[in-house]
Amino acid sequence: MKAISGDPSGLLAARSLRLCGGPDRGGSGGREFEVNAAQRSGGCAVFSLKGIETLEAARELVGARVFVRREELPPPGEDEYFVADLVGCAVIAADGVPIGRVAGVVNGRAHDWLEIRRSGGGEALLPVVSEFVREVNVAGRRIVVTPPEGWLDAS
Repeated sequence: MKAISGDPSGLLAARSLRLCGGPDRGGSGGREFEVNAAQRSGGCAVFSLKGIETLEAARELVGARVFVRREELPPPGEDEYFVADLVGCAVIAADGVPIGRVAGVVNGRAHDWLEIRRSGGGEALLPVVSEFVREVNVAGRRIVVTPPEGWLDAS
């Protein structure tokens, strides 16, 4: 499993995984699996799961979405956040003007992007870099930004 953060170390402590979807099954439903063993391999976490004993059984899970219980993950580090905590946060310009709400986070090679559903309609992407994202207050459900010139005017 490849970690969204790029570092799978925190996933290795998981005692169970929920796998949903996969080839020709969509994203619904899912099964919970107990973890027998876990190890890091390159930029991924590799798991041995109870009940998955053959290569054929493992192939059936290729492409599945993998979920880990929050309580089984280490807390995020400084300036790190769980994507689930950012979704729904209000996005406000540094001058107090409401911009919209976080609809999602898109992973990029150089940095991530906030997918923002704008208050006036439409969606826009804002790079998650310190130049533009000034403050993240998860408890207060708000993110203060100073977007690049012209970004607020773009549709």
